[in-house]
Amino acid sequence: MARPRKHDQDKILDAVERVVARDGVLTVDAVAKEAGVSKATVLYEHASKRALVAALVDRTIKADNAFNEACAAPFAGGADAPLKGRIEAARRSPPVPEGNPAVLSLVAALMQDADLRAEFRRNQKTLSRQLLAEASDPRAARLAWLALEGLKYQQHLELHDWDEAERAEILRDIETLAGLGKEGIGHDNG
Repeated sequence: MARPRKHDQDKILDAVERVVARDGVLTVDAVAKEAGVSKATVLYEHASKRALVAALVDRTIKADNAFNEACAAPFAGGADAPLKGRIEAARRSPPVPEGNPAVLSLVAALMQDADLRAEFRRNQKTLSRQLLAEASDPRAARLAWLALEGLKYQQHLELHDWDEAERAEILRDIETLAGLGKEGIGHDNG
């Protein structure tokens, strides 16, 4: 039987993000101090640092999926709704000035742990299947999705810094690549 959760998991996982962003490393002591709970509380809820990171990965995936689904809701029932939603989500998520150290640290953790990468891989596979199943042109949608993911990774890893106008142009180009053409997804495509 699973133990009941007695502590605010978001509070603990928020502390994980802040500790990683601030310190560049994760310790249970630092997480406990940042969350304002005892080390025993953190370890009761998460048996190890890896378990803390796994919980953060799970929360990140769920939050990203929920955000993308909310962005796709206005297009529900129409062709290409999942892709249109992901493009809209990218529009609503401009890069964070000075980057996001927690994201970079999460990526580093994923590169070191095959099981954690597997969670992201499963999620990406599910997303791509849905996207292609609802695409009016699956090949064009696949290319557009790959371009969109490339844009996001370039931004998250701070490999390229596009200004707002360039980002908007790239997103319009991705719409064109997907065959969404002039109708786009309801934004100025001029």
